[in-house]
Amino acid sequence: MNLEKMYIEEDLFPREITSYETRYYGLLFYNVDNKDSFDSNHAIIYRENIQDIEEVLNDIIGFYKVKGIIPNIYQSIRDEGFFGEIKSVLEEYGFEYWIEEQKYMVLSERNEIIPNTQIVVRKVTEWEDEFCVEIFEKAGEPWEKDVAKRALLNSNTLFFVAYYKEKPVGMTHCHLTDGVCRVDYLLVSKEYRNIGVGRAIINSFVEYCHANQIENCYLWPDGESAEKIYYEAGFRYVETKQAGRATYKHANIC
Repeated sequence: MNLEKMYIEEDLFPREITSYETRYYGLLFYNVDNKDSFDSNHAIIYRENIQDIEEVLNDIIGFYKVKGIIPNIYQSIRDEGFFGEIKSVLEEYGFEYWIEEQKYMVLSERNEIIPNTQIVVRKVTEWEDEFCVEIFEKAGEPWEKDVAKRALLNSNTLFFVAYYKEKPVGMTHCHLTDGVCRVDYLLVSKEYRNIGVGRAIINSFVEYCHANQIENCYLWPDGESAEKIYYEAGFRYVETKQAGRATYKHANIC
């Protein structure tokens, strides 16, 4: 796995799920129909491209205000420490920033998951409205349905849905770009957690990757339970990155 290529993709992955405009300092991702999704609505900025941070912040704030979207900024995953360096300017311009640890894992070992045979996982290519209610709303993350629905329009998206007694209860979507496969999202209905839905989904995804010789797969786990599942599937820890995030705290944007 080329880690540098992986981190470049980590910065750019929202291109798969939202609209964007290019700037000299980075990209501005936006979706006026799904303003609650941070991944769909943020600027990604690059330290090496910035001479005047105040000019950049003014441009970002103005861009999102016009669209009625709260300005959010992601630090490039390769620019660890940058937000700490510009903390005073961020605060002066009304941003609150924090650091989010991202623990990266890559698929490098054999899959040892033994899936629950009562759960059937299918690779799907068309959206079904049933996914909204049975998976996204029942998982308590309705804003993600539009992200997943848009991802499914892309030819490079891998979309897997788990069914229990013929009802959709969980899903994951991933994308493959320039030889790098990123697991974008894994979600399970709250009603069907702890019966092996997540394991069954990841098992099917990993087996698909092996069968199709997709080698450069990565993700970052959300918690110890998820990490355990990924480990069983053959993912191994490679590095923890300090991801900088900033959100505009001034009210009356929308």
